[in-house]
Amino acid sequence: MTINLHDLTGQESGIILVETDDGRHMNMVANWGAKDGLPYLFEPMLEPFSFLFLPSEDVHVETERIHSGALNDEIAHDGLEDWNPLDDDLDSDEPCTVYPLSNGWIVIAPKNWN
Repeated sequence: MTINLHDLTGQESGIILVETDDGRHMNMVANWGAKDGLPYLFEPMLEPFSFLFLPSEDVHVETERIHSGALNDEIAHDGLEDWNPLDDDLDSDEPCTVYPLSNGWIVIAPKNWN
């Protein structure tokens, strides 16, 4: 069964820390709605959230690592440019829930987001 981020978080949006080839993470603000799969950026960017949702049958949540935290402590600080087209405040201390995935990505669901 493929992952569904809305079913996982109860939200339509959040931040995904996408692991790059060199092991660093990029913050990607995403609106996943009720779509199945994981969002991938694609070109050309026709709108702020131009994602292609791909099935992810082999990706699962590492449930033993789910935890609560503060947004500014949980986002990546790896020196990569954020994908944040609406300029959301990623440096806030807003409470969030963190869902590590088996592919190295991390889903962050800030409490006050949709």
